[in-house]
Amino acid sequence: MISTRPNLAYLKAAWAAHASISAEHCRQSYDEAGISFERVNHSWIVRKDGTQVSTMPLRYTRQELRMGFLGRIEMEARKAAHEMETILLHELELPEDHSIVVEMEEAMRRLRRNGTRSMKIFVGPRVLSECFPQVFAEVHVFLDAPRACLFLHQRNTKESPATDLLADAPKRKRHPRAESYAELAKLIATTIQDTTEESSPAMGT
Repeated sequence: MISTRPNLAYLKAAWAAHASISAEHCRQSYDEAGISFERVNHSWIVRKDGTQVSTMPLRYTRQELRMGFLGRIEMEARKAAHEMETILLHELELPEDHSIVVEMEEAMRRLRRNGTRSMKIFVGPRVLSECFPQVFAEVHVFLDAPRACLFLHQRNTKESPATDLLADAPKRKRHPRAESYAELAKLIATTIQDTTEESSPAMGT
């Protein structure tokens, strides 16, 4: 059965494999990059420092290998995105007019196009209204390890500037790290829930 949880060991190795033959390392040999190949029937099993990171046909180009790494990374990144969205929906007590938007497809396009390692998640009202205060959360989730940047703002009137609710928060709340994407989502949900409950009834009730 295929696991629905992201394989972090694979994710780390795949990113390392991609980096080892890209950019300033684009002319580095596979041996120097720590990439090895094992032929199995009509394909190659590709490993980075002993961890399998891709499967390639017998004939391939270096660019196709890079894209192969990114394709497998995308599979794990989608699992991470789904896992985080599921937990945030469960953990956050959102008002009926609020929603969670995961920009997964845009993140996957940027991943395939230039190897971008982040994805955005937005939490806030579905439709902007005249009801205040309004609270908005933006999460930049990194796709190479369970870490993120959390931005949380509140606007009290239509004319007033947004207030940074995490301005005085410790770094671990603004830049959370965890052992898994599930744990990361729970940390983010707790910070959003606790902070908004303290500042406003717009969220968290």
